[in-house]
Amino acid sequence: MTDSANPIQIQKFLEGVDYPAEKGTLVAKAKEEGADSNVLRSLEAIPDRSYAKPTEVSQAISEVGNHPERAGAGDSGVDDDDDERGGDRFDAG
Repeated sequence: MTDSANPIQIQKFLEGVDYPAEKGTLVAKAKEEGADSNVLRSLEAIPDRSYAKPTEVSQAISEVGNHPERAGAGDSGVDDDDDERGGDRFDAG
C-alpha cells in the first residue's frame, strides 16, 4: 500500500530517541515532533517490541510496508501464502 511513510522520513521524527526504545516510545516521540498521519500509522503498524537501533525500526517499517496484511501479526502470514497458492498461478500444463 502506498500510504505507508518512507523509513528515512520517519527517522527525522525520531531524532533524539535513546535506544533501545519500545514501540510506544517511538510513537510518542513522533507525535511530539509533529509527525503526520502516514508516519504515525507506519510506526503503529510495527511489531510491539524493543528496538535496539534506528536501523531496526526502519527494517520493521519496510517489512510491514511489504506485507501490510501481516502488520503486527505473528504466524498469520502462513494462511496468506496458502491463499496465493490456491489461485490461478499453478499451471499443470
